[in-house]
Amino acid sequence: MRPRTITLRRVLLLLVALLLTGLGAAAQAACAFTAAPAGITFTPGLDPSSGLVRTAFTDVTVRCRAPGVSTPSSWGFAGLYGTNPNLKMKHSTLTDFIAYSVGNPPPQVSGGGRTRTFRVTATILPASYLNAYAGTYSDSLTITVLP
Repeated sequence: MRPRTITLRRVLLLLVALLLTGLGAAAQAACAFTAAPAGITFTPGLDPSSGLVRTAFTDVTVRCRAPGVSTPSSWGFAGLYGTNPNLKMKHSTLTDFIAYSVGNPPPQVSGGGRTRTFRVTATILPASYLNAYAGTYSDSLTITVLP
């Protein structure tokens, strides 16, 4: 039986940025991440009694080098346990999951020209963690950009 009142101490969403995928070498060189982004951590942990929608974010910087391309035209988000908007984080020791989604496309927060920074925001709805077991949940999210 699942506990009704728990506090998830720490929910961690690991982001792993991959270089863009596309059609051929020319497309692959068009846009790339400048560095791997930091992970997304929901702090404080999720509290089922709060009934709150929870969001957390990380910023990613993309540089587009192709002539006439200054920002990615398409974003893709795929986790180990689903693709956006049906992403899931898995409990570290149990087979329990918490659903989440990522805003697509992410809004630009700074930069101009060929290098721009975008905010990737993860959202967890209260129903996703209301009956979740306490513990650490994580996913590895692959971000793909197309010029």
